[in-house]
Amino acid sequence: MSCYRKLTVYLMRHGNCADGEILRGRTDSPLSEQGQEQMWNAWRELCDHLPEGKLLLLSSPLQRCSLFADSLASEMPEFFERPLQTANWLQELNFGEWDGKSMVALQADYPKATAAYALDPLNHTPPHGETVNELYQRVNRGWQDLVEELLSSQQDNALLITHGGVIRTLISEVLNPGQAPLSGVFSSLELPYGSLLKIVVDAHEVDGEWQCLPKLHWQL
Repeated sequence: MSCYRKLTVYLMRHGNCADGEILRGRTDSPLSEQGQEQMWNAWRELCDHLPEGKLLLLSSPLQRCSLFADSLASEMPEFFERPLQTANWLQELNFGEWDGKSMVALQADYPKATAAYALDPLNHTPPHGETVNELYQRVNRGWQDLVEELLSSQQDNALLITHGGVIRTLISEVLNPGQAPLSGVFSSLELPYGSLLKIVVDAHEVDGEWQCLPKLHWQL
């Protein structure tokens, strides 16, 4: 006997930040006013497409995500199953010694290294930074834990407020499951501030085990 569940996980990238064009990984930048508006606009768009039932709300602990998520949970509690949770696996890639520095300065100081990283981030890592493969492992472990949490409860919908690197990792895993990250997803995919997309997981329980097929949706 089989059981079917449909899980819907929405991904929202944080908005524009107040400290300009820097390589922003673990640097804890605040949102600009424009960035806050971008995220509220994204939320209003999402509200027009939400399925029935409340959302599980998870956020990166970095303030460009978590402060908006906290405001959302406080002002719109009727949409959420329980209080906001932060999750370390939703943090952005750690850019090591380059983190927090302007791209102009980095390109001036390390022209060859920054060019190589921009073209092939899978095989080039900033000094003392997190590799894309390490990001991939971290995010995929967190994703599997989230899916298991949803399946073990009656919760079918979640909203993750996170970063470009995390979203790209999830896109790569859905499109190329269990394989190495897709380089083009990291080097050639435009993902604007305040972006929204969703992953729908078709889950079938057969003989006590869940078999899951995630599908990427660009439209809500």
